[in-house]
Amino acid sequence: MYEESDILFHLFGLPVYPYALFLALGALIALFMALYRTRKTSVSASAVLTFAMLSLPLSVIFARLIFCVCRPGEIVDAGMGIIWRIDYGGFSLMGTFIGLLLAAILTKAFEHVSFLDLCDTVMPGLLVMLAVARLGEGATTNGIGVDVQIEALRFFPLARLDAYDDYCYAVHMGEALTALCAGVYTQTMQRRARGLVSGLGLVVVAAAQILWEALRRDEVLIFSFVRITQVFAAVVLLVVLILSLRRSGWQKKRVVFASICMFLGIVIVGMNEFFAESKLISFIPAWLCYSIDAVTVSLMGLMTARALRDACEGAQK
Repeated sequence: MYEESDILFHLFGLPVYPYALFLALGALIALFMALYRTRKTSVSASAVLTFAMLSLPLSVIFARLIFCVCRPGEIVDAGMGIIWRIDYGGFSLMGTFIGLLLAAILTKAFEHVSFLDLCDTVMPGLLVMLAVARLGEGATTNGIGVDVQIEALRFFPLARLDAYDDYCYAVHMGEALTALCAGVYTQTMQRRARGLVSGLGLVVVAAAQILWEALRRDEVLIFSFVRITQVFAAVVLLVVLILSLRRSGWQKKRVVFASICMFLGIVIVGMNEFFAESKLISFIPAWLCYSIDAVTVSLMGLMTARALRDACEGAQK
């Protein structure tokens, strides 16, 4: 929940916080980027505007709803009304994804456009919006990692102060950089096979989010020794791989090898999380565990991206 001192100003009687301004700025950038991309795709500006009008309420509703569902204790203590108190803060990236997906499906039905073409058009802007939102997370108490022990590393954007005025690693800045790079890259991609732009953006964010969630130390959406968003990102990556393998044209041995590698990657990350949380192997340094995670998720992402590319290009032939 935000503090009274965090309020910047009131608009129509409602408090406006710094994070809300970042979200609004990101939404505007995403809209302009999507409208610009209509010059390179078959999607009309009308379809983009329809998507924008649908995605705004749906993403907010589902982001708040999923956040509250994942924290049932708050609903029990404060009642069902807490779900609609968006001014209290608390949104889920999983819910945002669901809302955006539903908005794209509805836009496809209303505007009679290709679902994949629409996703290719709006994805770069959505990635940049995510980057801006992650930057805005610096105005909250979330998005932090472990304490920074080395004084020379206590500087922004590598570190930031937490609620207790201790320096912690600013994990949200890494998330912002990842989303920004993915957004800029996909925005500059020339016309490619249908679904490749949106698919690559999704793969990069999903793979990276598995690592960034492992580095976070805020107490948000945690179940046992893993974070719920981390599991969701792994599921998204797995679904993209499965769908891509079905259309990739790869030989059966290669498909089996890719499937086994993905399974092993998920197991390795999961074991790292378990050992780090339970501290069963205390003699292994944390940096080594995170390095293993980084290499693992990078290989998982590269493998999925390769299968996706072959699937999209094969479908275009």
